[in-house]
Amino acid sequence: MQITYQEYLDKVHGGWIGKCLGGAAGAPVEGIKKVIPYEHYREVIRPDLPNDDLDLQLLWLEVLQKKGPAITSRDLADAWNEQCWYPFSEYGIFLKNYERGIMPPYSGSFNNPVFKEGEGCPIRSEIWGMIFPGNPKKAAEYARMDACLDHAEASVWIEEYYAAMEAAAFEETDISRLITGSLCYLPEGSRPRNCVQDVCKDYESGCRDWETARTRMMRKYAHFDFTNAVTNLGIVIIALLYGEGDMDRTVNIAFRCGYDTDCTCATAAALLGITIGASGIDPSLKALVDDSFVIGIDVERQNNSIAELSKETCAIGILAGAAAITDIPSGIDIPHPAPRKEDIEFDIKYKAFPAIGRMDQCPCEITVHNRTESKTEDLVTISGLPEGWDVFGSGQLVTLNPGESKSMPIVITTTEQVQNLNNKNLLHVNYAHAGADFGIAGAFVWQAAGPYFEALEKQDRPGLPSPHGEGCNLPTLECMVNNAAYLDKAYLDEQNFREAFTQEDTIWINAYEDLLPLDEVFTFRGQGAIYLQQTLISPEDRDIWVVIGNNDGYRLWINGEIVMERDEIRLWTPYNNYEIIHLNKGTNEIVLKLLRRTESLKFSFGLRRYEGEHFHRKRWYVDFASEI
Repeated sequence: MQITYQEYLDKVHGGWIGKCLGGAAGAPVEGIKKVIPYEHYREVIRPDLPNDDLDLQLLWLEVLQKKGPAITSRDLADAWNEQCWYPFSEYGIFLKNYERGIMPPYSGSFNNPVFKEGEGCPIRSEIWGMIFPGNPKKAAEYARMDACLDHAEASVWIEEYYAAMEAAAFEETDISRLITGSLCYLPEGSRPRNCVQDVCKDYESGCRDWETARTRMMRKYAHFDFTNAVTNLGIVIIALLYGEGDMDRTVNIAFRCGYDTDCTCATAAALLGITIGASGIDPSLKALVDDSFVIGIDVERQNNSIAELSKETCAIGILAGAAAITDIPSGIDIPHPAPRKEDIEFDIKYKAFPAIGRMDQCPCEITVHNRTESKTEDLVTISGLPEGWDVFGSGQLVTLNPGESKSMPIVITTTEQVQNLNNKNLLHVNYAHAGADFGIAGAFVWQAAGPYFEALEKQDRPGLPSPHGEGCNLPTLECMVNNAAYLDKAYLDEQNFREAFTQEDTIWINAYEDLLPLDEVFTFRGQGAIYLQQTLISPEDRDIWVVIGNNDGYRLWINGEIVMERDEIRLWTPYNNYEIIHLNKGTNEIVLKLLRRTESLKFSFGLRRYEGEHFHRKRWYVDFASEI
């Protein structure tokens, strides 16, 4: 692709204006999952609020300025941990994994069953499209590198899709062709691709009412989480199609559709802004954001001007060299990052979970890359193993020519000598005077008793015919095909759990993730109750948030006292219930009683910092241990 600098700058500037305008329009109604009652976003627009959609891209721009285009996911992850405090949803999961040494791509998929498909990464696509104008493939490649920090699957594909469209928008200005021409970045048959195709078919069939299109899309692709990337993708496509190239109308349709409105408004407006350029945006819309943005994280900037941000973005695009940019004026401040040091590098691949439990193993594959200009020969060793851990495969002699790589399997195990299993375990791989840390999460180790259940006892309504022969004294048919379990009924001695568990047939459960593998462990069918017990070691006396996801009734004891109880049947989400509790320094007895009264049992248990704020604004704890 060939483009003049002024054309390039105008389109980048248009994209960033759209991003800031859309974010400001949608922020005041973010999270409302119905048609927004305001007629127009101008009634509530808030350009004075920071927006994570833009903030993280400002951070990525700083990384690019310091390190150049040859960055890695680890470069982005390090910068996030150091400079971005945001711990919300998938952001918090990423930070929890990062603290435990679990790096991309595992930091986005591990322990992230819901928010791995959130909006947190699709909203970061613009910078990749802007620095690789006319090169959708390269933009998508960088989008994937970014997305895997805190997401997996659909969200990753959608960020790739958006980035590819935004890169293509420097050449193709027809919105419909951009939407359909970039579908190759969404896997065939996937939920996001089907969503885009269904919205497009609806529009092509003659439907011109965005509310009707929204209703039809929601009936197939609605999700309980307002940040779900597939649902919000549908809204973005509706806004782009039904906005018909008008920036104000496009933003307003995304705004009125609800859900993750700051994201949908900003994504749609940014793409449209690239196609028409800043020169094509109505001056009255530009005035709404007044050439400025607000930052909510720690980034190094000279000013918060959208125009200056656009020039900095173009400078990185010139440095990346993806397009032939002509007529570059003198005096453009192109960064000159130091070249990356050629060194020994390591890749860690986990063959299953990046975690380990009681009497357990964690198989991995370590790949060593010789990026130097010299031949190397040394032993590959693993150090930093906690007491009672073993490693098989360490100590292999490896010879590497310049540019050569070699992979080797290792298996890390926990033995019966392990008494305490830390949630955070940092190990070290060493080779040829180089090394790298990698982490293995320690499972929460629960001892489980049960299941306990009893026959349902219930009579049919008087007057109904009996299903049984005359003279039979049999249970009702309902009772014959149902069991029962009750939260208020003690199935073991609830006043002395330690003694009670010694008298039961118990099993051990290694909970690698917050969502416990209960259906995999308990294979009985029907209703029942189980008890789980663990001794949790806290490094200090502290008040904490306990965050519970449940789909049925439960009771939680901490050191013999009931601290939470819910007798309910509901959809599981990780944030269904939460409370502030106290843990003592040293050992704490944690006991759960869980009911299963439907087909499956889903329960998650997580611990988050309490420092006078809601847990949504605080990081997860990683410094506990399970006594085993």
